[in-house]
Amino acid sequence: MSGMRLIGTLLVALAVAVAGCASDGAGEVATTKSGRPTASTSEGETPTPGPVVTPTADGSGWRYVYVSEQPDSELLDAAAAGPREAWAVGTASGKVLLLRYDGSNWRQVEPPAGLGAVPAGSQVRVAASAPDNVWLLAPKRVTGDQVDSMAAFRWDGSRWQEVGAELDTGDVADFAVLGPGDAWTVHGVGQPYARHWDGQAWRKVRLPADAQSLSGTGPGDLWAVGARHEGPAITNDEMSQPAAMHWDGQTWRLVPTPTYAFAEPKPPEGSAGLDAVAALSGDNVWAVGEHTFNHGEADDEPDDPPPILLHWDGRQWTKRSAPESRYCCPKLAGDGSGGVLLAAGGPWFQDTWRLDAAGRRTHLPRLPAVPELKRSQFFGLEALADVPRTGTVWAVGRLEADGGFWRRAVIAQYH
Repeated sequence: MSGMRLIGTLLVALAVAVAGCASDGAGEVATTKSGRPTASTSEGETPTPGPVVTPTADGSGWRYVYVSEQPDSELLDAAAAGPREAWAVGTASGKVLLLRYDGSNWRQVEPPAGLGAVPAGSQVRVAASAPDNVWLLAPKRVTGDQVDSMAAFRWDGSRWQEVGAELDTGDVADFAVLGPGDAWTVHGVGQPYARHWDGQAWRKVRLPADAQSLSGTGPGDLWAVGARHEGPAITNDEMSQPAAMHWDGQTWRLVPTPTYAFAEPKPPEGSAGLDAVAALSGDNVWAVGEHTFNHGEADDEPDDPPPILLHWDGRQWTKRSAPESRYCCPKLAGDGSGGVLLAAGGPWFQDTWRLDAAGRRTHLPRLPAVPELKRSQFFGLEALADVPRTGTVWAVGRLEADGGFWRRAVIAQYH
């Protein structure tokens, strides 16, 4: 099993524990502005091996279903291809870590042949439209620590096959697959274009704005969200505004969204943008992002506003009330009944909510604490993947303790 094991869906055994750190009571840990924990182990303290068993969840909420035994591992993306078929991908020891869900358990499987080393900080992506149409993107050509191109592989239900053409970039913010001959990538800040696989080749397509996230219901209904840097409400004080772009099968069109501005006196370098989108149907799409500024440049700074939360009803985007979160970069996934789950990483995965179709929100129970890990047990969330119409959502990322010195790839389940 290549260094890991799965113990059902209620218990997960780990091969590492944290020793020599006393609990801080509240269990908080210092973080960077991005929400990642900072190293806080006292000099001379190092994690030591030892058995750790995660507890079961009480009632409805999140529970652990997989934690890797491999040190310094993490999961970066996940895709659900059906109730009995899901995939997660990440890295461990500089190589691709690939997991498959068979309807009962998550198991590590061999990645496609031909994949080499994965430089630190590199991206790997997975997306699917059906159990026999799962796609994987991973580094192909590497110069030093720089990824020059990515290989694309397609799972046809029985084996992986490399798609003929390389993707001529190593920077992929998000990846969506709508059919065997229909895949899209977007590339983040400062890169207002997408790449489209049309069944023959990857073609570069200009977008009306930068894009961070993709979600759609079919070949003629795809959304890309991010930020624009020109147009309404762009000023010297508000340097970007949310952007939502729609693909109808022929053309990308920028769809108007609400604008955001700080009250006077304005903080320096205000910016607003969208980080994640979840398209549940043609008239039910959610997007989340942030309105922020350059901290530390003014004496009297305003409080950070709550996340931006927008809803598309088939006619227009409107503002919805978003819950406060102390950590950055919330993700979205459908909840199976017309609403969404909104989640941000943090200690014990405590900043997660369910929003129903009307926008009413319920705070979800956090992950149960692992008794042997004495620190904050920071859940570094990288992606959510929902199984449509089932209410099951997978959360993938890394479980960190001891200020980040202890780290394992992790999957949690909500149902």
